[in-house]
Amino acid sequence: MPFTYNKIEYRGEACIEITGFEGAVRSLTFPDRIGELPVRSIGKHAFAGRKDVQEVSLPQSLRRLNLFAFHNCSRLRAMSLYDSVEDYYDGVIRQCGALEEITIRGSGRSFALMKEMLEDNDRAMSFHLYLPDGEIRLSFPDYALIASENTMARTIQFAYEGGGYAYRNCVRKKEIRFREYDRLFPFMEHDDPEFAAVIASDRLLYAHDLDSSSEERYTAFLTDHAADALKTFIRKGQMDKVQLITENGLADEEALSEALKLASERKETAICAVLMESGRGRERKGQDLSLQLDDWDDW
Repeated sequence: MPFTYNKIEYRGEACIEITGFEGAVRSLTFPDRIGELPVRSIGKHAFAGRKDVQEVSLPQSLRRLNLFAFHNCSRLRAMSLYDSVEDYYDGVIRQCGALEEITIRGSGRSFALMKEMLEDNDRAMSFHLYLPDGEIRLSFPDYALIASENTMARTIQFAYEGGGYAYRNCVRKKEIRFREYDRLFPFMEHDDPEFAAVIASDRLLYAHDLDSSSEERYTAFLTDHAADALKTFIRKGQMDKVQLITENGLADEEALSEALKLASERKETAICAVLMESGRGRERKGQDLSLQLDDWDDW
């Protein structure tokens, strides 16, 4: 097995701590056992600084993520794990600049792991939670801590720039404050319309504890920014979000035509089909819409 590891004792139990991986690898799926012993820990700096790892899937047996376990993995894009992780140490995903998608499967009784991961990385990230009573998807914008010198008072003053810090504060150890999260949206509408479209689409697709006024605001925003939102979702290959806009009639003819052209250029065949079907649906309803794919490339 290319994983390197040590046999350790963790909370009185004999188990495995993984310390690294031999050779280059793009997608890492960790075992839940090595031999007869469960994998309970990822060691300090075990994968820090690796440039090859892009996806990580951690096992349900895991209980501890040690200091800087995946620190500065510059190409790490997605991580999947369970809320069985009890000990999350500083710097596990710090400086992972490409990390966008984190999936957590859990009981829904604790959000401590999600909170700790949000505190560990100031970049924009999306969390997809699989819980016993359903799925939740929430996206968090980036932020920066800015230090400035007050020469008169001879002090250093700190301020947060960007909406990410306020959004992160909506996640507590035992709960997610959805209403508080939704009330922050007017700030994002003006500060970062592109990421606002991500937040709006996530909340509409996974409408956990979403009140009617917030639903209306998210829908109105996507309607007003349908063209740009479709471009963002097509570039990310997010079929479900494209369907959200097309199936609810949020985009006009021009926005759909531009989206179809972009999807064609990027060879997103499934998304092209969705956009063209939306056009045919409008024609059946008597609306003046003629989506065409004049410059379809050879596939």
